[in-house]
Amino acid sequence: MGFDPKPAAAVLAQAWRSGVQFDELPLAIRPRSIDEGYAVQDALIDAMGEPTAGWKLGVGSPAAMRQTGLGRPLVGRVLGSCCHPSGASFALARGTAVTVEFEIAFVLARDVEPIAPIGAPLDVVAEARIAFEIVRSRYLDRRAVGWPSFAADSVGFAALVVGRPIDIAQIARVTEEVVVELDGDEAARGLQGDDWSDPIAGLAALLVHARERGVTLRRGEIVSAGAIARPFNIEHDARLSATACGVTLHAHLMLTETPSR
Repeated sequence: MGFDPKPAAAVLAQAWRSGVQFDELPLAIRPRSIDEGYAVQDALIDAMGEPTAGWKLGVGSPAAMRQTGLGRPLVGRVLGSCCHPSGASFALARGTAVTVEFEIAFVLARDVEPIAPIGAPLDVVAEARIAFEIVRSRYLDRRAVGWPSFAADSVGFAALVVGRPIDIAQIARVTEEVVVELDGDEAARGLQGDDWSDPIAGLAALLVHARERGVTLRRGEIVSAGAIARPFNIEHDARLSATACGVTLHAHLMLTETPSR
């Protein structure tokens, strides 16, 4: 009998709606491969029953990809209700680590059919923007559950804050200049070397992922391409800001109590 992704998706959807985290998926319904993990992710998005705004890449630095052994980033979905403009205030359930990642996000210029030839990744881009991705997995320890289960959980996606456009030619400079602040104090600067996730390489990986899974990427979708500043955790209400190349991004994150497990 083939793998049925719906039972695992139902568990993850319930956890997403309630904010209650859990240890891991029951063994009988747990994905055993990355392909099965993505099948659960697809079923999870269907179970959530709301529009998506785009895509997110994770675990995409050279150092991280050596750990996964996959050779490319993991891909998750961005729910439309969890995609916010710069300056937004929004709430997430309090629990285990809420992680903040400063990223480059691309806006797609056109639909990309899975049968289309894959050219230069930036050929499909209308503009680049700076962004915060907020990671809060449905698992208590997202690093302990294995990569298929993490892929099933939409790669830990919780929220995305998207700022103003930047010059695509300035992406490297953004990494060099960015300073991320938490409640007015410096929290992170740009990553370098094997810890840096190349945004353009991440976009290229998404194009391959979409082709393999027969997915059409849509004009206007956001692609958040992986951390280019050191991720950090927060445990309380926080005001976030990041400035690079004269562009500033703001967000107000509120952490609320979850029901008892």
